Amino acid sequence: MKILMATFWGLQNLGGIWTYIRQLSEWLLAHGIEVDVIGTDMQQETVYILKKGWLFEKKAVLPALRSTLSADHVPALHTDPYLAYLELNRYAYELGIAYLGTESYDLIHAQDPISAYSISRVMKRSIPLVTSYHGSLHLEGFLDELQMNPRTRKEDYLLDPLGKYYKTMEQLGIAASDGFIVSSNWIQQLMVQFHASPVHFDLIPYAVDLKRYDQRAAEVTSYTPPPAKKVIAFTGRLEYIKGIHVLLEAAGLLKQRRNDFVIWIAGQGSMGELYREHTVHKGVSEHVVFWGMVDNVPSFLKNVHIYVQPSLQDTQPFSVTEAQLAGVPVIVTDAAGMPDMVQEGQTGYVVPPSDAAALAHKLDYLLTHDNVRTRVGAAARTWAREYRSLERQAEDTLSVYQKYIDQWRMVKHDGPADIKNSRNNAMDASPLPPLHHLSISSELLADLQSKLPADYLLPDPKVLKEIE
Repeated sequence: MKILMATFWGLQNLGGIWTYIRQLSEWLLAHGIEVDVIGTDMQQETVYILKKGWLFEKKAVLPALRSTLSADHVPALHTDPYLAYLELNRYAYELGIAYLGTESYDLIHAQDPISAYSISRVMKRSIPLVTSYHGSLHLEGFLDELQMNPRTRKEDYLLDPLGKYYKTMEQLGIAASDGFIVSSNWIQQLMVQFHASPVHFDLIPYAVDLKRYDQRAAEVTSYTPPPAKKVIAFTGRLEYIKGIHVLLEAAGLLKQRRNDFVIWIAGQGSMGELYREHTVHKGVSEHVVFWGMVDNVPSFLKNVHIYVQPSLQDTQPFSVTEAQLAGVPVIVTDAAGMPDMVQEGQTGYVVPPSDAAALAHKLDYLLTHDNVRTRVGAAARTWAREYRSLERQAEDTLSVYQKYIDQWRMVKHDGPADIKNSRNNAMDASPLPPLHHLSISSELLADLQSKLPADYLLPDPKVLKEIE
């Protein structure tokens, strides 16, 4: 069995999604499954296969793509600058995928809607395509807009060019896929709204490599709480979507009731400096410590009393599972896939998103009741070790891969007549070869034309139709 795991985004910038890809691919390799991982290096502008040294330099096609997709030629792509950037890089990604090749794989596991749709456009031979959505493009885009303009309404955002684009990509990614592996009921329900068939879903929650976790947890920690203080922790990216501003707001409310706590925040992100300023303005700087990047989170958690995941949207954060494995009671928000991770009052607690008062109240309760913290933390550890092990997740995922490969072989989709990918539902083949209008080197042009389907079109009429 040979598997390709693919993402449109930069592999090292994916946070928890990178953890998912890394853990799963390493487990599969250790169990005799050949796995390649393909993604983008945003800084070097390459599409590359991890650990093989195979890459496609986007600079070989970007100038020609910019000319072909200019505002004069395709004005619909330039109604929003980030939309134009995404589409330009999507086409470069598609050409990179075609250049590096998909023909040799038994199954492709796409990790986002853009990679799923892009891969479906460049495959000449149909291969089972299974897709995981680890979040929602249009909902995250709305939250980004809300950060800049708090009065933005979701229904208005989805009528704007970028909102329509994100929603379109999520719909096209679903239409391109044969099946879906999802981590939570929330993401499945969201995809069903985009007309994904419920019978094509396999629900496999995120997991942690328990052996590696235990090894790291056993290392000596250098993070020591101040005397007579209980530690409330958050680990993750310092971004608006993570809701850290809500945690800091709750700290201000909690300070009015008690003084025996400190909040440890581990991570980096674009909002870091703003959050530091926020603690000063709110008068809680003496109660908050920003540790920056922490290399060993399991060890860091050993002196933590309560873990908080205040995200506005988060599918199933690895940080919550890591806290549970440390025997720490967790508080998550009632958003996205997080409620699936706790049983209220037994293995954790759920509070409304953006509700600093509710969070402060729950924190006050847990800080007061030591016996409750101990009981809930112990139950969380037991639950996480049973239901969130990498072994269980990987075996279930491998079974899904085998299911789709077997189905594909039964209907003989790899026969000689299966040159055109039927899932595209594309227009009739173009009378001209793909990329005939693209000004790139003749050698690269000939190579790409030989690898692309005859009906490959650039720009993509399906996307233009939806965003115009």
